[in-house]
Amino acid sequence: MRRCIGRRETIADSGIRIIARDGVRALTHRAVDREARIPQGSTSYHAKTRAALMELIVDALTARSKADADELAAALDTTFEGERHLDSDQLAALIAGLIETLAARRDDMRARYALMLELDDASHLRRQLTNQSEVHTVTRQVAASALTRAGLPNSNARVEELLALTDSLVFYRTAVNETVSLRSVLAAFLRGTTPP
Repeated sequence: MRRCIGRRETIADSGIRIIARDGVRALTHRAVDREARIPQGSTSYHAKTRAALMELIVDALTARSKADADELAAALDTTFEGERHLDSDQLAALIAGLIETLAARRDDMRARYALMLELDDASHLRRQLTNQSEVHTVTRQVAASALTRAGLPNSNARVEELLALTDSLVFYRTAVNETVSLRSVLAAFLRGTTPP
């Protein structure tokens, strides 16, 4: 069973690299076998159809993003244990750290964006990569809690704005400019939400 799980992870990682490098249309069972350096037919054994292969990849991306959201929640609890207040600069630093973590997984992010554009006809998979996912639900809870701890408005609109900014900065850092100062952009946004 462990070997089967390891092989599925290898297939998912190889599929992610192919999508990130060559686009979704380059994803085939044979291409994954070659990329993973596994015997021909191995990918087909674990994912019989292209749809099943896409699902395997989306599941892997989703699991990693959920782990990141859980880690941020734990970091908030641990770093500020016993403290009721978190200032906007501290919050900006924490979110910037999360963005750095996500952007460092460049292939994952490139594959995610490519799949979001490609998967219009497979809505259940596309939802896992967008704001209709379980990951988004967890991230919303973390963002609302963080805004509360910083004494900032945490309405649905404010939380969604923060998440939209965060996702935009991940994209920008991944695909456009690796040197933009994440912390200063986030701090400026958070200061702008400070109640008078």
